[in-house]
Amino acid sequence: MQLNGANKTDWGNDLNVARALTWRYAVALLLVASLSTAAWLSLHLVISEQKSTAAVVNVSGRQRMLSQRTALFSHMLVNAPAAERPAIRSKLNQAIQLMERSHHGLIHGDTELGLPATLSPTVHAMYFDGPNALDGQVETYIKTVHELLLADDDALTAANPLLQYITQNAPNALVTGLDQMVRRYQLEGEASVSRLQKAETVFWGITLLLLVLEAALIFHPFVKHVKIIIGKLQHVTEKLQRHQEHLEETVKQRTAELERRSVALADSEEKFRLISTAAKDAIVIIGTEEQVIYWNPAAEKIFGYEANEAIGKNMHNLLIPARYRDSAHSGFERFQRYGIGSVIGKTFEITALHKSGEEFPIELSISAFKLHNHWHALGIMRDITERKRMEEQVRQLAFYDPLTSLPNRRLLNDRLSQTMAGTKRSGHYAALMMLDLDNFKPLNDAYGHPAGDLLLVEVANRLKACVREVDTVARFGGDEFVVLLNGLDSDKAQSVSQAHVIAEKIHDSLAAPYQLTVKKTIEKTDTTVEHVCTASIGVIVFTNHEADQDEILEHADNAMYKAKDAGRNMIHFYDLRSLTG
Repeated sequence: MQLNGANKTDWGNDLNVARALTWRYAVALLLVASLSTAAWLSLHLVISEQKSTAAVVNVSGRQRMLSQRTALFSHMLVNAPAAERPAIRSKLNQAIQLMERSHHGLIHGDTELGLPATLSPTVHAMYFDGPNALDGQVETYIKTVHELLLADDDALTAANPLLQYITQNAPNALVTGLDQMVRRYQLEGEASVSRLQKAETVFWGITLLLLVLEAALIFHPFVKHVKIIIGKLQHVTEKLQRHQEHLEETVKQRTAELERRSVALADSEEKFRLISTAAKDAIVIIGTEEQVIYWNPAAEKIFGYEANEAIGKNMHNLLIPARYRDSAHSGFERFQRYGIGSVIGKTFEITALHKSGEEFPIELSISAFKLHNHWHALGIMRDITERKRMEEQVRQLAFYDPLTSLPNRRLLNDRLSQTMAGTKRSGHYAALMMLDLDNFKPLNDAYGHPAGDLLLVEVANRLKACVREVDTVARFGGDEFVVLLNGLDSDKAQSVSQAHVIAEKIHDSLAAPYQLTVKKTIEKTDTTVEHVCTASIGVIVFTNHEADQDEILEHADNAMYKAKDAGRNMIHFYDLRSLTG
């Protein structure tokens, strides 16, 4: 709104008048406020003085009552039976502690009891001066009661001097002194209150006079000037009204545009809802505080939580096993700070937690988007339990013998390569044993291949029972097995001795009779067959630098055949003399 020269002059005059009136009003208000404050302070002092006097009178009266109560309890303590004395001692102790606190409050002040921190000169002299000062009487009385509490039951008699002091000598003088102090406080309090009330009356009278002057000298011209300003403000208000009408029209146009956008957004949300409802993968949206804000039906099926159970909960506490949660929380904090992280836009596998508490693998991909200036995350999750099971089956078929579940030739080669590398690093020897069953074919011929399979499974179990977890037992094919021993001694002779002990253990274990339950197909019955089957064992003790992998297998195989040639059921070490079982 533009102002011409005349208007500017009017507005300048109005401002000068308003400024002058404002200064007058401020000065008068300051004076009134100062006098009102002084009057209030005087009233506050009156009330404080009355409260202080009442508190001292009350506590002094309580001292008087407590001196009488302690005298009564002391008399009861002496005359009571022994069984009742502990209870009376407790009550006497409580009473003297209250008297002690009241005494301390009267001297030093106590905010909880409303006692002032200082005594008036007259009361101070009464309390502390002279041979019969009240302070000394109270201290002596309290001390005497404490000594009586510490006295043995045998000393508690009517002739006890402590009791006579408490019940006969002290109370009369003590009560008289306390009564005199209460009376003195009352007189001093009444005089102080009277002085403060006179001052308060003067303050309020001056305040009322100033208010009358303020009304005469300030408010009348001020009201006149305000009327002039109100007329000018009405003119400005009319212009503002026209601007408001224009603004309302603009708002209507913007509102219509927002409604169109809202319809489009609702359409997009409906499409997203339909897609996410039909999706087989879990779709979850995570808000700024890691809380779930969207949870589709597939998520309900995969994780076991209904939407109303999941929405609003912390996603990582809900779905992540406890051992991974700290890392997940830290990752989300970085995401909130920067939005884009190393996991955004990628697909990776993690372990998730079902409502039942069962852990299972999922495939997760995360997208980031901003909403209300804060980063949100959209996660798409797929249960890959079945896929993992199939992968494990494929791995099992690739690296393990399907009959005995022992490592096959391929996995053995990998384990042997690792063992050779380990001997190079550690300097310790390893050993490889090649075993061939001596009496396997007759069992197959007599009872068929199912009986032979049962024997192979039992041989595998006995071999695993003879070695450590760090060792490897593998099926090389047919009725041949391999045992790989890791981490023997750094001395070769010691390592040969260790390998020999284990070979003997295996030899004896395999030679024990086998009890095999064979199913007869035609008769559809089971029969138990006892079978004795020994093994020929070839052994080589090696380190990485002595031979390569193929040579070690070949030397062990040659040693095994030498054990067979020597009459079977033998142990033969490569490059060492044959040892019988």
